[in-house]
Amino acid sequence: MAFRIGECLLLTLLHNRNMSQAEFARKLECSRQYVHGLINGTETMSLEFALNAAHILECSVNDLYHLKDVSSRREV
Repeated sequence: MAFRIGECLLLTLLHNRNMSQAEFARKLECSRQYVHGLINGTETMSLEFALNAAHILECSVNDLYHLKDVSSRREV
């Protein structure tokens, strides 16, 4: 099975935790512009950033993006 990263779900996760983009950026020591880029798809998280983001958001790394199963063309 092979996956491709789809839509970033960060905005939904932030809303679910009542956390602003600015607060999230402060916690991860990055710019709010970078967080905005992740949300709108112009940036992609490194594995290290994703692990830290998942820890802050109390979720799995897999929860940060829609994953597309490219071997069967299904979304997971």
